[in-house]
Amino acid sequence: MSDRPNVLIRGLAVLTAAMVVVLILVGGLVTTTKTGDTIPTWPLWRGQLAGGAWVEWSHRAVAGVVGLLVLGLAVALHWFEPRPGVRKLAWLALAGVVVQALLGAVRIYLPVAAVAIVHAVFAQAVFCLLVMVAWRPAAGVADARGLGLAATAAAFLQLVAGAVTRHTGSGLEVHVVGAVGVFLLVSLFASRLMLTPLRRGGLVLLGLLGAQIALGVATWVITRNSFDRSVDAPVASLVTISAHVAMGAGLLATCLVLTLGCRRVPGAATEPALA
Repeated sequence: MSDRPNVLIRGLAVLTAAMVVVLILVGGLVTTTKTGDTIPTWPLWRGQLAGGAWVEWSHRAVAGVVGLLVLGLAVALHWFEPRPGVRKLAWLALAGVVVQALLGAVRIYLPVAAVAIVHAVFAQAVFCLLVMVAWRPAAGVADARGLGLAATAAAFLQLVAGAVTRHTGSGLEVHVVGAVGVFLLVSLFASRLMLTPLRRGGLVLLGLLGAQIALGVATWVITRNSFDRSVDAPVASLVTISAHVAMGAGLLATCLVLTLGCRRVPGAATEPALA
């Protein structure tokens, strides 16, 4: 594979993963402003973008862009990527995008909390697949694998708890306890990585953890009183709450890829994800 296709595909993979973060951010904004029911049809819409409908429309527009990017990435990897594992991940991610779109449609016609929670959590899984396609860490050590798996599982369960809290207004105590567990496990995992070739990844993980804690505290301060979940709420508050969701996705994906790196044999040659 020549250098030019490799660079272009890597750029496309990174762009696609970044757009999924934007999609998660906008999806969080839809939940925060309670605008998920402002457009009662799917996939097309009718009428004016009034009453906050522009938020839901933006969500669908970004989702459409992500779908096209994932399709382009899967096709490009199918033709230029020699490793079948990476090709399969890309096609799996495309299938995940289709399922996620269908879940979005179900959410429109069946506006219950359970569907919204599944829709929110499944987005995190698709994001993790795309991050795995776009980036793999350098070779690590096997004895950090257990901590990595625990940290990744805790981060995922915390996202589930957060989705339940956002969509039902209950379970805050479970979410707080989960946050403590994530802090402990991710801190231990990152500390262990400091003694391995994955030190940079550990630093990134600590940075994301710190940012997520700050956003979590800010979100609690904003919502602990009578916060108005609508498009009329202060923009800074809406962005902060939605960023808390997106940062959680970044923390989960980083734990996952670093854990995958730890599964490699020490001293083995490192192969870039899209080289």
